[in-house]
Amino acid sequence: MNRTIVILLAVFFILSDACGSSGACGCCGCRAKAKARASKRVSGDVIQKFDDKDDGNIFGLKVWNDTKTPITEKNIQLLTNPNHLFHICCEERQLPPACVQKCHFNVYNKEVLESMFFRTSDCPIEFLPEMQFCAAQGKDHSSCCSQNDVDATTAGSKCLTFCDQRPDVYTPIDYSYSPCLDRFEDMKRCFYDNVKTDATKHFQTKKSAQDKNILY
Repeated sequence: MNRTIVILLAVFFILSDACGSSGACGCCGCRAKAKARASKRVSGDVIQKFDDKDDGNIFGLKVWNDTKTPITEKNIQLLTNPNHLFHICCEERQLPPACVQKCHFNVYNKEVLESMFFRTSDCPIEFLPEMQFCAAQGKDHSSCCSQNDVDATTAGSKCLTFCDQRPDVYTPIDYSYSPCLDRFEDMKRCFYDNVKTDATKHFQTKKSAQDKNILY
């Protein structure tokens, strides 16, 4: 029990600390536009530089506004798959490969968080806020979380903070939020279901408009 409490507190401390960093996201929002991100990040021995052009798109979510790639019967299956959207978001945000491998709803769980905290994972825990943002696709899932009792902990409605992953929404947190992680799976389910619904509506609408233009 004590070990679990230590893990929970450490995870939430890291999420809270990420709020003040440029380009970080997670519990308290994500500074997601290009010029708001850090100019470089170390990935292994390679220093990757980012384009500082602010094109109005959010790192990791550009697929939603892509106007160049035609939507076909084949790729719409991927575009409406929350696991695919989670994965490509992590790739676009240039997370380390070991973290990208965990950007899948069947893999992203409390055990992964524990291994990241104890440094037994190849994915540094500092990237946890990025993964949370990508899992939620930068959206506010608070309503679903509330309906699924994510706030049914001793922390109450504070837990809904972690369901709101809109860019540039910041909420300082402290140790009183630690019980929220007990509802991690319920939170994930909201992310998955809502992203699936939104993506299906969004990309099916785009495909219908595209097909109509082709006919005419």
